[in-house]
Amino acid sequence: MHAGDIARGAPTWVYILLAALIVLGVRRLRTREVPVVVALIPSAAFLIWSLTGVAAFAERAGFGLAAIAWLTGVAVGATSGVTLPDARAQRLPGGRVRQFGSVVPLALYLGVFVIRFACGAWAGIVPDQPNLATAIGIAAGAAVMARLIVSVLRWKSSVTDMAAV
Repeated sequence: MHAGDIARGAPTWVYILLAALIVLGVRRLRTREVPVVVALIPSAAFLIWSLTGVAAFAERAGFGLAAIAWLTGVAVGATSGVTLPDARAQRLPGGRVRQFGSVVPLALYLGVFVIRFACGAWAGIVPDQPNLATAIGIAAGAAVMARLIVSVLRWKSSVTDMAAV
């Protein structure tokens, strides 16, 4: 099987997801102020993507293996979010957030896409190892999801916001 066959065999939603991840990542390249709801979109999207992947995997491989893969990814992502933090966002008055420009979000989004895509292809090409391939993909997605959530929890308040407290 050639790479072109794998790319042509992927469902359309995979490429829509890739486009959405690129848009989300490119938007984070420059510093910007956005409503809190907008700033939470990547965290919510990765949480949903992670949990739906775990649910589908649990149906096929069992809850135990799915939980181990997901929890391993969460532990790695949370640890990296604490020990190697990205530029913190800053809470602003009026329910807004200043997100400092960084290439890290784009790299994380594309990295997890590539890993999950490759693991999906691996599961299809090597039919006797689909659980290992899927577990790695689940763990990678959970790691990015946990890192994003840790980042949200580490948002700091602006000086004017702190003065109001």
